[in-house]
This record gives sequence, structure tokens and C-alpha cells, in this order.
Amino acid sequence: MESNESYYRRRAIQEIVAARNAITADAKARRQSLAESYVRRLSELTGTDASFMLDANPARLHEIA
Repeated sequence: MESNESYYRRRAIQEIVAARNAITADAKARRQSLAESYVRRLSELTGTDASFMLDANPARLHEIA
């Protein structure tokens, strides 16, 4: 079973990439909001600041995962 930390990290990365690839402004905002939510949950769970993920290069995100 996947740990909460792995799940939040994976979902944050998926939403960050989806936000960057979104076609409409509404879709981008919705995906960005979800990404921020997962990053916040990850930070709360691990006790570290994971907000750097929101600004990371998409290619680099897969190294983090």
C-alpha cells in the first residue's frame, strides 16, 4: 500500500504538470489549486516545506518523485 507521503507527492506532481499543460485559465487555476493543496498536505505530513515543488522544472519533478 502506498504511503500518504508518496501519494501526496505523486498527486502534487501530477497536478503541477496538468496545470502547466492546461488549455483554459479556469482549468489551470483549478489544477494549481489542487497542486497547492497536495503540497500543503505533504508539508504538514513531513514537517518540511515542499512548496519549492510548485516552481520546479517539470523534468526535475520526476526526479523528486
